[in-house]
Amino acid sequence: MRFTPKNRTRTAAAAGVIALSLLGATGCSAVNDQATTMEYSPSDGIVQDIGELQLRNIVVVSDGDGEPGRLLGTAANASTEPITFELSIGGTDLSWNIPAGGKVVYDDEPQALVESVNVVPGTGIRAEATAASESATLNIPVVDGQVPYYKDYLPTPEATPSSEATEEATAPAAGEPTGASTAEPTGTAAP
Repeated sequence: MRFTPKNRTRTAAAAGVIALSLLGATGCSAVNDQATTMEYSPSDGIVQDIGELQLRNIVVVSDGDGEPGRLLGTAANASTEPITFELSIGGTDLSWNIPAGGKVVYDDEPQALVESVNVVPGTGIRAEATAASESATLNIPVVDGQVPYYKDYLPTPEATPSSEATEEATAPAAGEPTGASTAEPTGTAAP
């Protein structure tokens, strides 16, 4: 059998079609990254490293629109030296000294309050973070109490004393020592 140039072209074209069909049959992984090899945060919060400081599941719980918020998540120091972690968020400057190999769990920190969250829940709030000599701009997700787990973490407004109670506290009655309380405790539970 003799191969002519016309037959060689057909053979090459058939080999090309076979190669393309095999490539299509092997799936998209031949030309695209596999999703299982990509690093991602499997929770609501962000995961980010700033030098030796590891931020895990960082999220702000707030009703948004200028309301206060609460920071949740964990900051872990992976270094052998103490780290000062500073976070500027929502008009609030927060700072923690984290010992070598130590961590701070913000779920347990009542001081991790954000003064004003000016975005709506479901979006992110911008924060500037510094750990040791490294810094980063973060986009921290904001969630509200729609998820029952977060409801208990919503900051509640501080009770402000009424003007009458303030007058009693600042102007003691005649013969009463300064600083003594004249108010009776309320809301005590019976044994």
